[in-house]
Amino acid sequence: MRKMYLIAAAWLTLLLLAACSNGADSGSGGNIDGTSLSAGPAEGTALPAPAARSDQPQSSSQPYLGKVYKVVVDPGHGGEDPGAVSVSGRMEKDFNLGLSEKIAANVEQDPQLEILLTRTGDAFISSQELFRPQFANNLPADLFISIHGNTYEDASASGTETFYYHEESLAWAETIHKHVIQATGLKDRGVKKGNFFVLRDTVMPSVLLELGYLTNPGDEAKLWTFGFQESVASAVVDAVREYLGLD
Repeated sequence: MRKMYLIAAAWLTLLLLAACSNGADSGSGGNIDGTSLSAGPAEGTALPAPAARSDQPQSSSQPYLGKVYKVVVDPGHGGEDPGAVSVSGRMEKDFNLGLSEKIAANVEQDPQLEILLTRTGDAFISSQELFRPQFANNLPADLFISIHGNTYEDASASGTETFYYHEESLAWAETIHKHVIQATGLKDRGVKKGNFFVLRDTVMPSVLLELGYLTNPGDEAKLWTFGFQESVASAVVDAVREYLGLD
């Protein structure tokens, strides 16, 4: 009888040891009722950001650190000096300013170019004070462009012409005329030397554009259209980029 008690006790001990072993296994990361025993982050606590991977693409937007070319665009006339009056009664000063503003708008997103206007409203600028060339010289600007509409007593006069004064400006005049004449679609009146103070007194390559005749009904009808001005503005910027060797 005593022997039977000893056997039973031994079996009971083995059963208890097996039960303890199973409990220890399930307690080290096991699940109870399908719920994890490990505690999650408290509500509202930010999870740590994943470590940066060197093989992930990096941002390509880098600040431009190269040379910024300054181009002065001069809307001719202004204020009490209206310039030519067109066949429909509109004033050259308004055409000049509108086109100049479109040229400036064409390079707003180009970090290589900065357009500066000699006037941004209907301001009178005396030619006696030489403000226009001095403004460009003092910057100092890399290029100068004076914008105009032409006039003549004979209403049949038509076309686009480009003026320069110093020989150093001839290459710039030929470059911009090549682009602008394609944009205007008007008669090609060529590149000419002209003794205008805005060309004579500037020290950088400078041109004066006579884009069409406001006194010619055909020219004038085109000069005031949005499409014409946008096309010419784009051509001027293309010429600037070609002359300066920009991509």
